[in-house]
Amino acid sequence: MKLHIYIGVLLLGCSGALQAQAAPRTQAAGGDDPGAYLSLEFGNGRMHGDNDVGTRWMGWRAFEARAGREEANPFGPGRIDFVHYNEGHPENNHRDGFALQWVAVRPLFSRLEGEFGLGPYLSMNTTIVDGQQIDDSNWGVLLSAALRVPLDMLPEGTHLRIGLNHTLMRDAHRSTAFLLGIGRQFGPARPRPDTEPAAGPWWLGGSIGRSITNLSDTEGANAGTLEARHYLDGRFAHWAVSAKLIWEGDDGRRVDRDGIAGQVWYVQQVTPRFAMSAGIGPYIARNDRDEDGKTRGNLLISFQAERALSRATRVFVNFNRVKTFRQTNDRDLFQLGLLKRF
Repeated sequence: MKLHIYIGVLLLGCSGALQAQAAPRTQAAGGDDPGAYLSLEFGNGRMHGDNDVGTRWMGWRAFEARAGREEANPFGPGRIDFVHYNEGHPENNHRDGFALQWVAVRPLFSRLEGEFGLGPYLSMNTTIVDGQQIDDSNWGVLLSAALRVPLDMLPEGTHLRIGLNHTLMRDAHRSTAFLLGIGRQFGPARPRPDTEPAAGPWWLGGSIGRSITNLSDTEGANAGTLEARHYLDGRFAHWAVSAKLIWEGDDGRRVDRDGIAGQVWYVQQVTPRFAMSAGIGPYIARNDRDEDGKTRGNLLISFQAERALSRATRVFVNFNRVKTFRQTNDRDLFQLGLLKRF
């Protein structure tokens, strides 16, 4: 799927192009705004436990992308991170998933900083069990530790991130991976009058792209969405809600699905023009390739990068995972779109 390349361009390309617009790290009106945190890492590791056939190594295809922000929470000072983690490709186990972590950041010695994070992890594994290919879902815990080394030649807050991830799963194999990449702690991003998303009005738009079924012997398909989005304000200023009509396209064998989804979004303003969002919500859809033709409930999880062209126009790229929880027909959608405020 080349998912790691896609999100790598999404995170680093967008943030790098906009780094000159980031506000200086000073106290924001109404209190200290620590700014958003983004990181991207690649590496290798191995699985432990059952379900192994052949090599247990990840083939240097492990990948992690995270976006977070320091928020008030009962665990003490720290970030709340949304994480997409791909555990590489041990033979017959292509697992990835999404985690929500609390992350403690502490100074160590000299100018180095350390991180420790933990939180729930929803994993999805494309594997063969008893001769049948399935999408195996499991809940577990993602434990993370990292060492941050400042990179003075790059913009303030940029660092080399040397990380270690360990997954603990109740009914599936565990894994451990060593990851190396780059991260950045951004400063406050005060919206400007020409780019502020403006709470209150509804935004309407659409997107086009490709969908990929997470099972073999299927084809990619053209996909599209129509969306209505509402940015909230006040104490919920980091949140948005949306409704979507989704057409996933026909993979030629297993999935030709369309339906409607509702999502809640956590929106992180990174610079005055650039924001990262994570969304989750129910997706009610019918697959025309199902023999019974029933409408079913699914889960839609999304990561999105938004770029403000003006106060009333935003472009975005996103990655969406359709999770069926029926061990079959999970799907990834990669979209490019436009939102317009009305």
